[in-house]
Amino acid sequence: MRRNIMIFRALVLALLCTGCRAALVSAQCNSTQLDGAAIEPCSLKISDITTTADPTVITKALPSLSTVTGWNQGQANALIQSITSAGFQINSSSSLVSLGTLVGGVPSATIKNIPPNEILTASQNPTFLTNILSAPAILQSSVVLKIISVDKTNVVQNVPDALAAYVPPVLLTNLKSVDVTLINKKSWSQQQAAVLFEAVSRVAADPEELSESLLQGFSCSSVKDLSLQKIRQLVKACRPRSGRNKVVLNEPQLICMYNYVKNDSTLSYTDLPPEVLLYYSYDKVPKENCRSYFSALGSADFSVLSSVLNKQSVLFSNAQNCLGISGTSLNRDQVGVLGNMICTLNPSYIQNSDPLILEKLKNCGDLSDTQVTAIQTLLFSGNTQYGNPTEWNLKTLEQLEVLPLYLKKDFWDKFSSSVREIYLKSFIPFLRKRKTHKWKMSRLSGASTVSRFRRSADCTVGTITAIKIAEEWFPFDYDSTQFDMCLDVTVLNDNLAAVTEKVVDESFQMIILNKLNLLYPSGLPESVVQLLGSTSRVANVSDISKWNITTIDTLSSLMNPDDGDWTSDQSKAVIMEYLSVEGNTLGTVEINVISSNLCSLDVSILKTITADNLQNANILDISSCSTDRKSALYSIANSSFSSQRSDPTMFILLISPYLGGAPVEDIRALSTQNISMDISTFLSLNPAVIMVRSRKRTESIFATIQSEKAKMEKKTSFLKTSGFLWTGPKS
Repeated sequence: MRRNIMIFRALVLALLCTGCRAALVSAQCNSTQLDGAAIEPCSLKISDITTTADPTVITKALPSLSTVTGWNQGQANALIQSITSAGFQINSSSSLVSLGTLVGGVPSATIKNIPPNEILTASQNPTFLTNILSAPAILQSSVVLKIISVDKTNVVQNVPDALAAYVPPVLLTNLKSVDVTLINKKSWSQQQAAVLFEAVSRVAADPEELSESLLQGFSCSSVKDLSLQKIRQLVKACRPRSGRNKVVLNEPQLICMYNYVKNDSTLSYTDLPPEVLLYYSYDKVPKENCRSYFSALGSADFSVLSSVLNKQSVLFSNAQNCLGISGTSLNRDQVGVLGNMICTLNPSYIQNSDPLILEKLKNCGDLSDTQVTAIQTLLFSGNTQYGNPTEWNLKTLEQLEVLPLYLKKDFWDKFSSSVREIYLKSFIPFLRKRKTHKWKMSRLSGASTVSRFRRSADCTVGTITAIKIAEEWFPFDYDSTQFDMCLDVTVLNDNLAAVTEKVVDESFQMIILNKLNLLYPSGLPESVVQLLGSTSRVANVSDISKWNITTIDTLSSLMNPDDGDWTSDQSKAVIMEYLSVEGNTLGTVEINVISSNLCSLDVSILKTITADNLQNANILDISSCSTDRKSALYSIANSSFSSQRSDPTMFILLISPYLGGAPVEDIRALSTQNISMDISTFLSLNPAVIMVRSRKRTESIFATIQSEKAKMEKKTSFLKTSGFLWTGPKS
């Protein structure tokens, strides 16, 4: 640690040695930051790198630079640009490895120009692999695509385990051998796991040994040829187990699983993924065992339930009958048994029940506004383990664990500004570490910030410096007025990546964008656009039209889903700015980057996508597309996956996301094959196709749809009149 501190200090001094301000800049990082557990190069401004320091000096300092952790994206980009301008060539395995922690600043175009075998060699270096995993997703994807180009038949062998999620799913459809041990070590996406699952489950000797990454690929179509015993073993393998991550499953998978295990009397409720119990027919639960059933169900994630089945109300009604719940008050025992079902209850139960309900609510993935109000009503009553609100202190906030994330301003007003400051200094880093949604962080910012009632044209809270920005809880000690007054545009420009990474409040983001627009009246340069993060979402179409978006790196940065959703007009403007550059097209990489935002583009633009490019892309979610856009994408996809038609199971898996645009003739053609279609795919079909009434032509395609016929027909009006013969497994 001491060595890292010395390296950092020497680095700052070396880069700023042209003037006496070197010592001053070095001293700006106080002892707490320098002696802390993590070193952050807080004093190194972008202007220091791009204008003050000699690129040759930076290049000579590379052995030290490459070992310092904490570079933000702006610093990494600027440092890489500086050393390459001084003649440093990034064209080999050794040069990539030598970049160390700065590798995240390498443009993807540079990776594209490095020989594939050199990239493969670099990927086998543990240090390089560790550093590339912290790089932007587009850079990781570029590395994987280069490795794949070495030998497409050895993808599983060549691509590092931690980067496997970037392998195009289509390349996993015809593996020359199925090495379960090798495949099991890799981190797969749900799409990839679905492609692999049929082959892996067929040869896996012990389903219990399959990784969570692979088990998430379970589907009815992939297991239909296995023995019932093997299928039930696979379902059981998905249960919660100590020392393993949760197997994340969606509704069609869970309904399918239920239909395979519902008649197995040897399985206990805890032998199954708790979400499977959401779909259990309550008639199959003996009255004397209902408490055990609801106790096991209490561990489930209730958010997987679709509204169309109306399961939540039915489940709670059954629980009321089993546990003797009457009125809107739950006793301690009832709360304990219900577990996560508490997350689905309306506010009246929350505010009138035993205070244990607060502990259960801490496990909820989200809380509605009315639920939060009810939580506060219960807390403000003083009749909880947290005591009288007049006596609340720092310990109270700490004991509430994650709940303060959701609570409102009238809750935060119970605490002094000093208590809030101490608490937020640890709470904000905790939330960021667990990757809390930025909109939740924004809500917390608005609720917890102490308003500065005295309007002033001056900065009274404290000038925002690089040191202040580096603080873990920045900018939670500023309201929007003081943020505006205290943030100099030069400081903002020099520390843009660090600022936009932490600022999530829209009013603050508007201030950032306005300052940048004043600094760059002709439009934001690409180096700035690439660092906007979630701040980009407050821009209007006119703003976007002035942005420079020429590289896939910038497009990828703007399309990062972690930064929030774009409106259709915004995403179209961003994508069209990129496509307006000569040579830029909707290739495979662009499709992956843009993802569901493709739905914002005109049909004429979508038709420029080639079959090869779509084939090698990730499986898309086009559910938000209009009918004509779905039709255009289906036409391309149908050509893309035509080579898979000899394997109906694999073909339906790849084509399913696009079937919403399929004409009735193609749906009829599918009905002649022995395939399985899950309920979500069925519901995505064009209503005009569903209205076709020929039962003979449609019976087989829907023969294995895993659904609850009666409930689905009641809740989905068009199914009542569709004329389809719905033949899901009978209860």
